[in-house]
Order: sequence, then structure tokens, then C-alpha cells
Amino acid sequence: MPGVRIGDGAIVAARAVVAGEVRPYAVVAGNPARELRRRFDDATVERLLSIAWWNWPVEKIARYARELMRADVGALERAR
Repeated sequence: MPGVRIGDGAIVAARAVVAGEVRPYAVVAGNPARELRRRFDDATVERLLSIAWWNWPVEKIARYARELMRADVGALERAR
């Protein structure tokens, strides 16, 4: 839909209808989609957004896959 913005790291449930903005690292569901919770606290979300690991080359993502799966933000910051 026009005007829809889904933030980085957000999770949108199946069949959810997003009609506006979804904050980064939010979990939304429903019709209309509503935020159920955040995946991380605000400080961690800011750290993850500053790392922007999704812009890394594929080889680097593969090298740090364990840290990504563990959400080891400190290790990801050091890898920048």
C-alpha cells in the first residue's frame, strides 16, 4: 500500500494488513496490523541500526552468522 514503511528487523505476521509505519524491530499482526511487542529494547535497536549488518557483503555475513543468530551485538559492533 502507498505510504507503508516497514522498519529494519521488523516481523510482520502472516495475513497482517500494514496500513502505516512499522517501527524497526517491532512485531506486528492483525488487520489492521498492530504492534505486539519489540524484539529488543530501544538502546539495542539503536545499536543494531547503527551496525546495519544487512548492508555487509555476503562473505562477512557468513563469517559472523553465529553472532547474528545469537544477537551478539557487541561482537557485531567489533566486526564493523
